[in-house]
Amino acid sequence: MSPLLKYFFSGLFFLLYGYSPVCAQGAKFTVNSEIGCNPFTVAVNDLSGAADTVAINYDWGDGSPLDSTEFHTYSQPGIYTIIQTVANADPRQDTVVVEVINQYPPEYYLFNCKGTFGSVMVQDTLYEAFEIDWGDGNKEIAPGFSFISHDYGVISTFDVTVKGLINGSQSPSDSSNLNCSSTTKRLNMIIDILPATIDQIQVLNTDASLGTISINYTLIPDNNYLIEIKNQNQATFTIIDTINQVLNPTNYIIENLNTVDNYYCISITSFDPCDGDRKQSNIGCSINIQLTAGNQQNVIDWETSSSDFLNYSISKDGSAIANINVQGQNQYVDNQVSCGITYQYQVRMTENNGFFSISDTSSVTAISTDIPEPIENISATVNGQDINLSWEEPLNFLALGYIISRSIDGVSFDALDTLTTTEYLDPGLFTQSTQYYYKITYFDACGNLSEESIESSPVLLVSEFDKTITWSNYAGWINGVREYILEKYDENGQLIESIPLGLSTSYQEDQSFNPYQYIVYKIIAIPIDFANGNMESNLLEVIYRSKVAFPNAFSPDGDGLNDIFNFESRYIMAVNMKIYNRWGELVYQTTNVDQGWDGTVNGKQAPMGAYIHHTELTDDMGITFVKSGEIILIR
Repeated sequence: MSPLLKYFFSGLFFLLYGYSPVCAQGAKFTVNSEIGCNPFTVAVNDLSGAADTVAINYDWGDGSPLDSTEFHTYSQPGIYTIIQTVANADPRQDTVVVEVINQYPPEYYLFNCKGTFGSVMVQDTLYEAFEIDWGDGNKEIAPGFSFISHDYGVISTFDVTVKGLINGSQSPSDSSNLNCSSTTKRLNMIIDILPATIDQIQVLNTDASLGTISINYTLIPDNNYLIEIKNQNQATFTIIDTINQVLNPTNYIIENLNTVDNYYCISITSFDPCDGDRKQSNIGCSINIQLTAGNQQNVIDWETSSSDFLNYSISKDGSAIANINVQGQNQYVDNQVSCGITYQYQVRMTENNGFFSISDTSSVTAISTDIPEPIENISATVNGQDINLSWEEPLNFLALGYIISRSIDGVSFDALDTLTTTEYLDPGLFTQSTQYYYKITYFDACGNLSEESIESSPVLLVSEFDKTITWSNYAGWINGVREYILEKYDENGQLIESIPLGLSTSYQEDQSFNPYQYIVYKIIAIPIDFANGNMESNLLEVIYRSKVAFPNAFSPDGDGLNDIFNFESRYIMAVNMKIYNRWGELVYQTTNVDQGWDGTVNGKQAPMGAYIHHTELTDDMGITFVKSGEIILIR
């Protein structure tokens, strides 16, 4: 059985039978204190009654060897069990638990009273009592949470030291184990208290219960100050704290306020704790700001109070936008906003005495219920089998996205795509034969859909059966077309001619003066508003028919009229003409386009009569065909 269990059963036996089996030599001891500051020296008082010849040992519980001394010093904080063993024939034990704590400086504040008085306010929960050394040779013991004043008799500077006592009732001989950490502060005595100055108040956080306000102030050294506060609905100030000039020399933050619904007025009041005299600073009030988003405008409202008002300054996104010199004007309407954009506002109040009050920075997202204006100009140009669209951004609305709709040959419009840029490519179309129409709508950041844009349709250039060139009017510019220009290109892509045609939408080539069988046509639409840029139609390829005309008779008599048999042609680049007599004999052949038959055979005049021509021709496009017929030679 362990010594501890033996001790338990011995005690139980005594309770049951009325006597102890270890009467005079039972283990028993006390300590000078069961709690102490590190390092803590424990002094034991042996109450076992054991004879001097009986060994008494102590296990101190910190791993040190057993010994019989009556003093032991602990050097580490902790809880230790001291075991006393009385080593007679039937060993007995007793235990005491002690606690060793870290030393912490006691928490207290010094206050000046006017004249020769100084005060100490002790606010501490660790120590049971405190020793105050006033620095003039006087000391006294004070309980925790106490306010003690002392009359020095003179106005001077004194160092006040406060020690923490774990058990203030201990005797002076034991005080070395009970005096914990001490702190010394200097007390500079004053003749009179002086008020502080509040320089600035700013709301740091807007919240219904966790709002915070920062106060910047100027204090007079060695004075005592209270922070007093009230909201706009309260008639009197409430003290919330004193100011520690070491920890908060110029600034203090008040927390857990309802800065959503209230503005607060604050005073930094100097006070004399001895006679209750107070001197209030200037009163500074915070600003409660409220933002409301209306149609294309943000409304800024605020509440505050001032007895020395100079002006308000309103800032948006860090830049000042307005100054107001009327104290009762507590609203500003900002019309310079765009739908869907979030703006940050702040209100600053300046007083004539130099005090500033600054609201919290508050945010609001602008809204709009207006239907956005339509897009007025759309440029649609043909590029091969693609149509390129481009348009202007709306002037008074911020477009978040554009919706492109298309109609084929003017039937119904169907949505093609949604995009965020102002350009769109519609690829792989039948641009040579089909008329396409486009409309563009857009939606702003508030989800409002614009009116439909002007209808846009690129120029469609076609050729009629008689080779007349016609084209559709360009649609897409609100101010319309200034003129059309017809451009002609050869088979190598070289520009042949550029012809201004005004507002005409047709053109017919004069074949008597046109040397080109193959021509590529293009229409350029010139806008009235040059900012829109020129638009181009599709490319139209036109192949004109070659033409050949043979006479049915000729008279090679030298009169200069109809002396040569040849053909009139257009767009013929090669020929092989053969002429036969009535018996089928070849009498003439040429491959020269410009050379005909002069009515001779081998230098002699051919006889009058009927002949047959057989002519193979090739036009400028490389197409070969045959013409034949009877001709009459007349002499």
